Amino acid sequence: MAKCICPKCKSENIIPIMYGYPAPEAMEAAVAGELKLGGCEVYIDGCDMPDKFCKDCEFEWSVDHFLAEDIVKVRFRYWSNWGFMDSELLTEEQWAFEVYPDGTIKYFAYPRASRRVLDKDEIRISSDRVNDFYNQVIWLYRPWTETVDCRVCDGCSYELTITYKDNRKRKFSGDIGGGTIDETIMNFLKSISEMKQKIEGEDADE
Repeated sequence: MAKCICPKCKSENIIPIMYGYPAPEAMEAAVAGELKLGGCEVYIDGCDMPDKFCKDCEFEWSVDHFLAEDIVKVRFRYWSNWGFMDSELLTEEQWAFEVYPDGTIKYFAYPRASRRVLDKDEIRISSDRVNDFYNQVIWLYRPWTETVDCRVCDGCSYELTITYKDNRKRKFSGDIGGGTIDETIMNFLKSISEMKQKIEGEDADE
């Protein structure tokens, strides 16, 4: 796993911030410089509470503070739940889209039981469109945003991974069925003609 880096000075000299009344072990870790005590006051939703501290520049932050320009990649992967996984079967049953800040979008198709690439593509859209998309993704995970989460027994499941400039990742998963998250991502991808053709081709193959 990549080390967490300070988004301000790029140092790797990072320690966690702990809230609440510290146990003796936590006090010892704080004295040793392995932990920063954030105080006993804890917000109910934990929002806006820094969870990392840079010992070099004394900057505090959390991923909840990050904006669209702090994202370095959004990866959306989904896979078919039909049938049995067979490592010898080389048919497309898993697809991934990687969206980068400069407008690059990479597409990959795999079998469900392996990482062998059966199809791939790379296109470029405007960075402004990507920035708008990143803002939509960030909005999905604000504490005040109400989302619909669909659960289905078959069809397709997904995993959304957001990579931030401090090297940390946030992962979310669910089923594709018109929920708030999967519909937001799929609508964005289908707004790009090349990616829409890929998705519609996958639907036709199922």
